[in-house]
Amino acid sequence: MRTFKTTFISLLLALALVICMSPLTVAVAKVDLDFVVWSYGIDTILDNIEKFEAKYPDIDVTLSDFAWERYKDVMVMRFVGKTATDVTYGSDHWLQEWAAPGWIVPLEDYFPEALAYKDELAPYTVEGMTYQGKLYGLPYYADLVTFMYNEEMLKEAGFAKPPETWDEVVEQALVMKEKGIVEYPIMFQFLDICPWYIEVFLSMVYSYKDYRMFDDELDPIFDKEGTAAHKVAQWLVDGMQKHKIINPASLETTEIPLVKAFGSGHAAFVILPKYTLAQLQTPGALPLSGQFRMALMPGETHGTLGFVRFYCMTKMAVDRGKDVIDAALKFMEYFGGKTDGEYKVVKIWALDRGLGFGQLPLYGDPEIVAAINKWGDVELEKAQAKLARSKEALTPFYGSWSLELQRELSKALLGQKTPLDALKAAAKKWGEMKR
Repeated sequence: MRTFKTTFISLLLALALVICMSPLTVAVAKVDLDFVVWSYGIDTILDNIEKFEAKYPDIDVTLSDFAWERYKDVMVMRFVGKTATDVTYGSDHWLQEWAAPGWIVPLEDYFPEALAYKDELAPYTVEGMTYQGKLYGLPYYADLVTFMYNEEMLKEAGFAKPPETWDEVVEQALVMKEKGIVEYPIMFQFLDICPWYIEVFLSMVYSYKDYRMFDDELDPIFDKEGTAAHKVAQWLVDGMQKHKIINPASLETTEIPLVKAFGSGHAAFVILPKYTLAQLQTPGALPLSGQFRMALMPGETHGTLGFVRFYCMTKMAVDRGKDVIDAALKFMEYFGGKTDGEYKVVKIWALDRGLGFGQLPLYGDPEIVAAINKWGDVELEKAQAKLARSKEALTPFYGSWSLELQRELSKALLGQKTPLDALKAAAKKWGEMKR
């Protein structure tokens, strides 16, 4: 009996020793995140995701991307159909349209620490991510809509400096056309489904002293004769129909084709988001790389539009529970906030792609300042940023209404109606949507 007892105890001790010496593998359940973006810089996004997953090995991120021109419509279908989407790119265009029905949620309700970032963000950036007093996201990037010109064409036409008013733009463009430098000196991205269309139009409107499109009750005033919107619409129609200095292909053009056309010498003046200047100035990227410059927006005040695109969390992520919420918040802060005290991902976008940023401390980063000055002018950029305004009258129907305005403006550009009639039709549509 003693022998059996001793043997049994020995076996137990041996088993315990084996257990102690053997590595225990504990399966940790991974959290899957679905991240949806528009199609830009996908290689950079994937590289950033890889770094994020290395830092957080318990989170797997699946990326889906869609064309910018169709992005809003795709996202609405995903929200309505509850297609798996946890974190997504948003825009100030669509914040209220997505927030009002609860498709995306206030970031500060789940991550109050996000409010600390507001002190370091440009005001137009914060405004573009705020709905009913609550912060909904962290910036992917924030930028300015800017006036750009081909410096060599300007010199060939006999001008020493870029135009400072819209009348001077016409004057210089007419000289270029008459001298045969370029048939259509001005080109826009005015395909009527393109979200940039309204942002370009507003950047021109905001260059006037009487820039307001709406009154304090959010009723339209842009459809009155002599308003800034009317002046801009008339200027555009005259440029296309009367002076023939605006390329008619503008009505079929989006951002990338416009950058390529400008970079190949098919335009002397364009209005583009500032980050495109980095591509235009990169040696070898385009046939005329290196010839392009940014100027203050022509006009009475040189004002322009500042905009923000941001990371937001969906109600679908919240409904999946705490683990998914925690993973989504880690992801959003890694991509749009600070990691180890630095805006690492935002800085990558600024250095690699020239994207603008709303995180103002980055203007003090020597690497970023040097990068901007390689293709642009950081002091000019800062001067334009001080004159930037955010969009007015952002409402749940703003994104849908902007398409109506764009269609009406295109009718005017085609000569199908007067600029004022086009604006009145857009104002009527606003009234119908507001009711």
